[in-house]
Amino acid sequence: MTSNHPAEFQAFLQQEQHIARMIRKRIPIYGNKVALKDRADGPWVSVTWEDMGEMADGLARALISCGVKVGDRVGIFSQNRAAWTLADLAILSIRGVTVPVYPTNSADETAYIAEDAGIKVLFVNDQTQYDKALEVQKKNHDLDVIVAFSDSVQLKKNTQSFSLAEFIALGKQGDAQKELEKRLEEAAASDLYTLIYTSGTTGPPKGAMLTHENILASLYGTGYPMPVKPTDVSFAFLPLSHVFERSWTWFMLSRGAENHYCHDTHQVKEFFAEVRPHYMVSVPRVWEKIYATIQDGVQKAPNLRKNLFHWAIRTGGEYHRLINAKGQPDRFLNLKYALADRLVLSKIRDVVGGRAKFFHAGGAALNPEINQFFVNAGIRLGVGYGLTEIFPICVCTPEDIGFGTSGKPIPLMQVRIAESGELQAKSPSLMKGYWNNPEASKEALTRDDWFKTGDIGEITDKGYIRVTDRIKEILITAGGKNISPQTIETAIKEDLYVEQAVAVGDGKPYISALVVPSFPMLDALADILGLQGLSRKELVAHPEIIGFYRERIDHHTRHLGRVEKIKRFTLLPAELTQAAGELTPTSKLKRKIILQRYADTIEAMYAEPRLKAS
Repeated sequence: MTSNHPAEFQAFLQQEQHIARMIRKRIPIYGNKVALKDRADGPWVSVTWEDMGEMADGLARALISCGVKVGDRVGIFSQNRAAWTLADLAILSIRGVTVPVYPTNSADETAYIAEDAGIKVLFVNDQTQYDKALEVQKKNHDLDVIVAFSDSVQLKKNTQSFSLAEFIALGKQGDAQKELEKRLEEAAASDLYTLIYTSGTTGPPKGAMLTHENILASLYGTGYPMPVKPTDVSFAFLPLSHVFERSWTWFMLSRGAENHYCHDTHQVKEFFAEVRPHYMVSVPRVWEKIYATIQDGVQKAPNLRKNLFHWAIRTGGEYHRLINAKGQPDRFLNLKYALADRLVLSKIRDVVGGRAKFFHAGGAALNPEINQFFVNAGIRLGVGYGLTEIFPICVCTPEDIGFGTSGKPIPLMQVRIAESGELQAKSPSLMKGYWNNPEASKEALTRDDWFKTGDIGEITDKGYIRVTDRIKEILITAGGKNISPQTIETAIKEDLYVEQAVAVGDGKPYISALVVPSFPMLDALADILGLQGLSRKELVAHPEIIGFYRERIDHHTRHLGRVEKIKRFTLLPAELTQAAGELTPTSKLKRKIILQRYADTIEAMYAEPRLKAS
C-alpha cells in the first residue's frame, strides 16, 4: 500500500499544530504516568505528565512576568536533565524561541550566541555555567535574567539571578495565566520554534531558524516506521542542545514514552544499567568503544571461550538475518540460537541494559562490521544522517538497517546528487534561513532552493544514502588522489587504545595521521611494558609504544587502498579539546585550527630521515 505522505503530513500538522500544544494535549491522557526522570542532583527524581504541565505553566508565567514577549529568545545552557525539557516547553508555550547553548561552551562562545540571538533570559544548570553566564551578562545588555536549575548554585547578590523555585514564584502575581492561555490559543505552526547554532567547523556559528512546522515535519518523517509505545523508555544521551536529541525527546513524548536523562556521559556504563533503555540516539563513538572493549576481552580469552564467542556471533547473524527477512528459523537453528543467546549474546545486550528495541547513531560514519556485530547480538542499531538546517535527511529503521549506509530518505524528503558529488536536499523541515545573516542564508541554497549539505555522497540502486565526506575536508595528495579523511579516522578509532585521530596529507606525497591515545589504556600498557613513571610526553615518543601503535594502526587500516594507508603517524601527549578550540561542541574536528597548531609536527612526518617505527 502506497502512502500519500504530503496529505498525511498536512493532516498530522493540522492535528498537532505546535510542539507546546502537541505535548499539552497528552497531559490529561497520561496523567500520573512518569514522563521525565533524571538524577542530575543526586538520586533519581521522576516527573509525571501532570507535574510536567504544572511546572511548565509555572515557568511560562514567570517568563511572561519577566517581560518575555512573543518571538523573544530564551537560552538554555545546561547539561541534560528534566528541567531542560520543562524550560523548553515553557518557552514554546508562550510562543518564545528556545536557543540551546552547548553545556561545554566557554563564556566567549556563549556570549557570541547570546548577543547574536538577543537572549533575554538564560537558564543554566551548575555553578560553572552560572559563572560564565554572569560574565556574559556584564557585557550584554539584552540578557536580563539568569535562572539556575540546580539548588547547589551559589547565586550572586544584586544580580537578576534566581533559583528555579524563586523564578517560578515570580509568575504567581498579575495576569500571567491569562496571557499564557491567550498565547497558547494563538500559537501557530509558522511560529519560530528555535535558533540552533551550527557547530562552526569552518567559521563563526550561524543560528538556523526552525519553525514548529519544520520540527513537526521531521517528527512525522522519522516516526513513521517507529513502533514506540507508552511503556517504552528512551535514554537522552546526546546533548539536548543538539537537534537530534531534542527532536527525539519530543517524538518520544508524543508517543507517551518515558524519557530518562544523562547529565554526565562519563557515567554511561552506570546509566545503561540503571535506565535499561528501549530506545536511544547516540554517536558512533559510543559503539566503537563498546565494540573495542568486547573485542579486547575476547582476544585475551582462552581459545575455547574465544571460539565459543565467534560461534555465537555467527549463529546470531544467521538467526537475525532470517528473522529480519521475515523468515522462520527451523528447530535446529532455534536451539542453536537459544544456546548462543544464553552463553554469549544476552551478555552483550546486558552491556546496554538488555532491553534495546532500536538505537540510532549519527554525526559520523559507523563501520558496517561493527553495526553488523551488534545486530547479530540482538541489538538493532541503525545510522541516520541530517544537518541542523534540514533534519533528518535519512535514517535506518528497525525493519531496514541498510548496513554501510545512513538508510533511505524519510517521507517528505527529496535528495539529489549534484555534478560536484554534493548531496542536496529539500523538505518541509528545511530551515527558514540563518538568524541575522541573509547572505549566508542565500549561500546555503541552490538557485532552485535545494539545501547544499556540503557533504559528498551517493544514492545506491536500492535508494540508500551513503555519505563519504565533507567537500571541504577531502585530502588531495601530491599525486592527485582524492582521499576521505573520515574513512581513515573511523578505521583507526576502532582501536581500544585510540581516542582521537586526524588524517593529514593534503598536497603531500602520502597520508599521515595525528593520533591521540586512550590515556587510561596507554597507562595500562606502560605498566605491562615496565615503563611506569614516564610522563605522557615520554610515553608517546617511546619506541616500544610507537611500535605497538604501528601494529594496531596497520591492522585496523588493512582494508584501505594503498594510497589511503597511514605511512607515518605521531602520537600526541594530550587530547584535542573544545576548550582549546580544536573541537566543536559536537566533538567534530576543527581541521584548520588543528593543522595550524600542529604544523611543525605534521611537517616533521614528511621530513627525512624519519624513525622507521613511526
